[in-house]
Amino acid sequence: MSEVLYRKWRPRRLDQVVGQETISQTLRQAVLLDRVAHAYLFCGPRGTGKTSTARILAMAVNCRAPTAGEPDNECDMCMSIREGRALDLIEIDAASNRGIDDIRDLSDKVRFTPGEARFKVYIIDEVHMLTAPAFNALLKTLEEPPGHAIFILATTEVHKLPLTIISRCQRFDFRRIPLQIMEAKLADLCRDEGVDAAPEALTLIARRSSGSLRDAENLLEQAVVSYGSPMTEEHVRDMIGLGGDETALLLAEQIIKGDVGGGLAAISEVTGQGSDLGQFHRGVTECLRGLLLSKTGAGEPEGYSDQVAAQMKDLASTASLERLVHALKTFAAVDMRRDSSSPLPLELALLESVVTPRTQADTRPEASAPTEARPAPVQRPAAPVLPRAPQNNTAAHERPSSPAAPAPEPTPEVQLPPGAAGDLEVRWSEVVRALRLTGNRFKLGALLRGCKERELADGVITLKFLHVSHVERFQQELGNPATRREVEETLERILGGPYRIDVSLIASENQGNQKSVADRSPLVRAARSKGAQVIDEREDVA
Repeated sequence: MSEVLYRKWRPRRLDQVVGQETISQTLRQAVLLDRVAHAYLFCGPRGTGKTSTARILAMAVNCRAPTAGEPDNECDMCMSIREGRALDLIEIDAASNRGIDDIRDLSDKVRFTPGEARFKVYIIDEVHMLTAPAFNALLKTLEEPPGHAIFILATTEVHKLPLTIISRCQRFDFRRIPLQIMEAKLADLCRDEGVDAAPEALTLIARRSSGSLRDAENLLEQAVVSYGSPMTEEHVRDMIGLGGDETALLLAEQIIKGDVGGGLAAISEVTGQGSDLGQFHRGVTECLRGLLLSKTGAGEPEGYSDQVAAQMKDLASTASLERLVHALKTFAAVDMRRDSSSPLPLELALLESVVTPRTQADTRPEASAPTEARPAPVQRPAAPVLPRAPQNNTAAHERPSSPAAPAPEPTPEVQLPPGAAGDLEVRWSEVVRALRLTGNRFKLGALLRGCKERELADGVITLKFLHVSHVERFQQELGNPATRREVEETLERILGGPYRIDVSLIASENQGNQKSVADRSPLVRAARSKGAQVIDEREDVA
């Protein structure tokens, strides 16, 4: 069985690790000066060389004849480590050995001296998978290991590690491989393997791998096995199910122009061709990002042909930055993992990208209209009647409505009192809803539901309650200037004029008459008509 490319061409020296020059230089100096730490933490994205660097470091510290901090790859120790025969190199997969018993076993065995090497090296891969008790068991050993032990922890999710673990290690952050460096590495592999590959094909593979050299090497090998030599860009696109950059650019252009029909047609065309919609989504997102970089002058799009790059530059010059940012946010939030065969997520993202900014622009002038333009209370027509009539209000049912100001949506069950008082009764439920979250200790919306009577005279709205506790709580909240100001602004906005608010207690003779108070409720009256009797009344809960 042949060896896969990423294993066949795994780096054997620190200077062969691609894209991590700073880390390689530091580790070489540590070996050269004999200042190797007892614990290292290698963190970063997948396929960036963490495990390979750990193995090279294990060879370097145990090499019989190291050169400038690099292993010679010829001595017996280097050969045994490279071939996986070294007993003093222990690699642990924390995803499958994550319990406290596994770490206790490690702590017991680490005390034994190496069999043939100078150092016993422990490489714990995906260390973030350890359980909390396992991390606690590892702490003491990691802090004060024996002089012959070196720990190298590798992880792709360093944020999941306890800070107590991180603080005991020398941390090295591996970065994604830049596009140009990866293209050069893939070209070297093709030359060593005797494969004729077009530069555009290697660029496409490098873009598709998202900074992971191992992913790029796997894609390259898959393309070589599928199409052989020579390998073209069309071969790679066909293999990974990716449409041309022109299609992604076409959809981005329809988004910028606000053409919903054209955008839906572009998505439908890609779907009809059987292309991978997940890859198409990624291509559109990368294209929008490239347009944003070009629009803001932060850089030019990378990995595109000269023709596509020129088209993107022209399109970015005419694009609205607001729409471009909104579209990029929308498409970046699309999750194609649940159903990568359905175009619906892309179509919804298109609609949201095109429609939402225009709606916001249309409503902005209305939001900034001056308050002086609102009509005075005496000039405004009667407000629409709410479907639900106010309860516990005798005046709203007894006084006739004003014939000069009929409601646009009349409700036969409710007769409006004349003037501003009628507005207050009709829109009382709207006032209660608007103030439902107002208040520090007590919410005014709950208190207002216990208001039994309301009077308006000389610009003052008097709210009357049955229970003294409601009055005290309401007065306590109105004692806060900010709360009082918010209440008065709400009344002005809903009723159309400035009003001052006051509270009082309903007269005592009404308090003692339970039957008359109960009669205020239409529900109680209906129940009494069926033979029910009023036994007691409870205080409303604020």
